[in-house]
Order: sequence, then structure tokens, then C-alpha cells
Amino acid sequence: MKIPKRKFFLAAVVLLMMQLAWSQDSILYVDAATLLMTGKAKTTDSIYQRIDTIDRKGMPPAVIGLAKQSAGIAVLFETNSTAIRAKWSLPKEVYMHNMTPIAHSGLDLYCLKDGKWQFVGVARTGKGIHQDQLIVRNMDSTMKQFMLYLPLYNGVGSLQIGVQRNAIIQPPAHPAVNKAKRIVVYGSSVVQGASASRPGMAYPAILQRRTGYDVINLGFSGSAKMEPALAAYLATVQADCYILDCIPNPSPQQIKERSYPFIKYLREHQPDIPIIIVETVFRQNGYWDQQVGQTVKDQNNEIRKTYERLLKEGYKNIYYLETDKLIGNDHEATVDGIHLTDLGFTRIADALLPVIKKALKRK
Repeated sequence: MKIPKRKFFLAAVVLLMMQLAWSQDSILYVDAATLLMTGKAKTTDSIYQRIDTIDRKGMPPAVIGLAKQSAGIAVLFETNSTAIRAKWSLPKEVYMHNMTPIAHSGLDLYCLKDGKWQFVGVARTGKGIHQDQLIVRNMDSTMKQFMLYLPLYNGVGSLQIGVQRNAIIQPPAHPAVNKAKRIVVYGSSVVQGASASRPGMAYPAILQRRTGYDVINLGFSGSAKMEPALAAYLATVQADCYILDCIPNPSPQQIKERSYPFIKYLREHQPDIPIIIVETVFRQNGYWDQQVGQTVKDQNNEIRKTYERLLKEGYKNIYYLETDKLIGNDHEATVDGIHLTDLGFTRIADALLPVIKKALKRK
């Protein structure tokens, strides 16, 4: 079949215009710092880190290092561009055997559609520390609100968001994340996001999209051990609810020694804020490795004793979530028997959400 020259010409013009719509020459880059940031506990000297240098004083070295990573931080903006790109720099290249490069060093874009957040696409990482990726193209040109999640297990030195030169990009006029309502989550690698497939699938991010609240991810992989410096810091972070999902990291003996003064300090300095204590996820390899299984049981036994002691002493507004309610009983929610898949994170969010609603209603 012979295609008329006029139709062929028009098709070629359309294709050329589409290519120009997302080519580098037609893209205007905006510093993400000029847009709206969410997921940050406080203002920090380096905008894409989680805890400020001054606040890190007295914290363990491992926590200090992990606090420089951008887990849970997201950028909100609205644009009518038909294409979105991103340029970002990383402090280092990362390899993790149980996480995707998108999750530990990439970006994850969502769009608000019919009042709900819907996944759009990701910015994958290439070699080196300087990244430049097209996230989405061929969209319609209506104004939309977007949320771009930052890496879970890497830092961000700089971030620019690219749109068409003739398009508008600005902070959202009506942000879909209510920064006046805040949930602060302190915990282990599970909280930080291991092993989500992408940044938006860590359970604090899932809770953020479902509640519309500003959820602060203070997950510190392998290092959430309830030191006094962390209790002192948490007590200074504005919150409507604290979630303590930190039982996987300390030993049973450390839980016995630290959990009571840690929670008591937080309660005494924030007497009206609900606290939700979460048992450690039962490690799936603990069903076979008897030593691992016993350790997990001992960890949960010790935190339950602390919870019961606090109740007995009259402390109010403290909630408790058992391990058997967290990720189901089909043994299919982890990557490596310890860290969670997207399925596992979704199940934890499902388990936490009614407890959060109950706690906030009483508050």
C-alpha cells in the first residue's frame, strides 16, 4: 500500500516534534530545592540529607553516615510539561546484593490522579555519580501534581527536574501531602527501605500516599539500637504520631536495657503524642535456623515486657503491633528471609494504617 506524501510528511513532522519535546535542547532544568520538599524531620544544612550536622552530635557513627542518605525525602511540584527528566548527583556508586539500583540510587515518580497517587515511572542509574535520565514522555499538557522520591540507600548532592521550555513548573498550589500532619518512623533497614524495588515502595512512603500526611523516614540500616542520643533527637521532632519499628537491630539484652528508658524519655518529653511500638518482623530463615528463630522470639519478648511495664506504670497512648500481624503467614514477603519485597512493605502498611488511625483519633 502506497502512503500519500502529504500523510508521510505530517507523520514525520509529528515524530520530529515529539522527539524535540524531550530532547536536551528543549528541556528547562529547575533546581528541586526551589520546589516543595516533604519527608524531612527538620531543616538541614545539606538539603537532601535527613538529619542536620548539629543534631547528629552524640549519635553513633553508623547513624551519622546513614543520616546523610535521602530515604523518604520527596519533591512535590506541578507542571503541564509532556515530558519530565531529572539530573542528579550521587556521593558514590553503590552496589547492594539485595536491592535494585533504582531503589538504592534512583528516583521514583508519582502523579496525583483523581485524588490518588499513581506510579508514573523511574529514573534509572547509569555508571558514575552524575545521572541524567528521561522519566516520562508523551503525556498530555494538562497541569498535574507530581511527587518525586529520592534514593533510599544513597545520598543526593544536587537534583534538577527538567520540563519543556514552554511549560510551567512550580510548587503545587494545593499540595496533596499535608505537612501540618506528621508521622515519624524510627527503625531499622526495613524502615529505611530494604529491599523495596523502588523508593516509593518503602512502607513509610506507602503510608504517606495513603494518609496524605508528611511521613518522616528515620530508618537506619542495622543501626536502630535505641541509644539515648536518638531518643533525645526524636523528642525534638514535631510529630502527630511516633512509630518505633526498631526491634530488629538491638540484641535481646540491649532491648531489655534500653527500650524502657528510651520510650519513657520520649513519652515524658512528648506526653500527648501517640507512640506505636512494632515488634520485629519474624525472619523467614528463623523458621529453619533455630538460633535466629530464638533470637527473634527473645527480641519480641523483651519489647513486650517493656510495653507491659509502661502500661502498668500508667503511661497512656501507647500502642503495640505484634509480629504475626505484619507480613502474612505465606512466607513469600521477603527477598532474603530478612528484608522485604514490595509485597511485604504493602502488608506492613496495611497492618499499621488502622493502628495509626486509631491513635490519631484518640489524640
